[in-house]
Formats: sequence, C-alpha cells, structure tokens
Amino acid sequence: MNAISQLKNPLVVGRVVKGKQLGRTIGFPTANLHLLAGFSLEIGVYGVSIYHNSSNYIGILNVGKRPTFNDGNHQTVEVHILEFNQLIYDEYLTIEVKFFIRNEMKFSHLQDLIAQLKADAFYARKKFRKITK
Repeated sequence: MNAISQLKNPLVVGRVVKGKQLGRTIGFPTANLHLLAGFSLEIGVYGVSIYHNSSNYIGILNVGKRPTFNDGNHQTVEVHILEFNQLIYDEYLTIEVKFFIRNEMKFSHLQDLIAQLKADAFYARKKFRKITK
C-alpha cells in the first residue's frame, strides 16, 4: 500500500530553489522544492494540484533520488507544472497531493525517461479531467 492511500490530500509547502536544470533540457522543467516542514510521502510520482499566488495549476510531483541521473542518496522533491512557463525561484508553492501515478524508476536511455514523463503527463491530465467532472 502506498502512503498516499493512507492520507487524504496531504499538503506540501516549499520554496522553489535552483536545481541542476536538467528537466528544462528535455522539455520537462521542474520546480525544485526546499520544504518548510516534514514530508511523509513515499518515493514515487504523484498527480498534484499546485497553488501559486492566487492561481491553481496541475502537475506531476516526483519524490525520489533521480536514479536516471545518478544523483546518489540525496532525495529531492520537484514538481513539473503543466501548462506553465514562468521563472519562480525563491517563490513559495503549496502542493496538494491528489493521486499516486507510479514508483520511481531508473531508465537506461534518456529517450525512455522522456517517453515516460509524457505518459505521466497524459495520465495526470486525464485523471484530473475525471476528478473535476
């Protein structure tokens, strides 16, 4: 059982910090978060609502160690905000976790990672359409 199934829409609040900026080079820029409080989600990929200033967005949250990029044992929390293209360094985001998408995976080829991220985004959009009906 995944941790998300035990919690009702957990909230995460964090400040956007500069990361390695690898996501933007493959068409999936992420906001790397420095969390303000403890965090209890298991490693994995989640569908999330993102609250920034007075706007609401949807996106994909990754909690993990980024094994494809060999980042070692350092855990990161980063979110790809769908239909969003703004620089928001040092700004605060509130993330509401809505559903689990998949476990974190290591990909042998960058193209495999990109294909999976596209599939994750497609799944998240579809699931959010069902939720909002």
